[in-house]
Order: sequence, then C-alpha cells, then structure tokens
Amino acid sequence: MGAVDYVEALLTALDHDPPHIWAAPGSWAGDGPRWLALGPWERQAWQQRIEELQATYRRVLDGDNEPGDARMLHLHACEATYGDPSYGGNRDGEGWARIAFPEPLFPPRRDEP
Repeated sequence: MGAVDYVEALLTALDHDPPHIWAAPGSWAGDGPRWLALGPWERQAWQQRIEELQATYRRVLDGDNEPGDARMLHLHACEATYGDPSYGGNRDGEGWARIAFPEPLFPPRRDEP
C-alpha cells in the first residue's frame, strides 16, 4: 500500500523546493499535493530529524538494530497504511477502505464564485 514509497518520500523530503514535509490541507483531493514552505528554524529541525531517521534505516538494513528501531519502523508502517495519501502511502485510500474509514471531507470543497 505504498509503505516503501512513504519512507522514501520522508527520507528525501528536503530534496524538493518547497520541501515535502507538510502537504496543504485537502491536497489529497486535487491533482497531487501542494507543499507548504518551511521557515529556517523549521527546516533545520527537520534536517536533523531526517538525518536521524536515515541513520536508523541504515542500521536496520545493516542488521545493527538498536532499542527503539523496530518501534519506529512499526510507526512508519502505520503512518504509511492509514495516513494521508499525499505523503506516498495509503495508496488509493486502500488503508482507509480496509477499516471502513470514510474518505476525509476536510477542508470542504468550495467552488469559487
């Protein structure tokens, strides 16, 4: 359901301009996500977080897991399965369909006058 795509998108989020960190509200309903810009401090914080995530995934791939690594992978699998499809997971709303979760209606679609 797109878990690998979700993780790849997360680990490379800062490779884009604007960074693929925050999808604009309701972007799942359009022609693809619109991304919000980050401020300098927010960008720095996300850069540190992503570097830590990349190091974790390298450890896991090398078989050198540390306590907490499996929990993080489980968290990402859940986010990828049930999160907003804008972030690369929950492909075609499959995760939502499997648990009979209604397609989100927020924000409401408004036709421009």
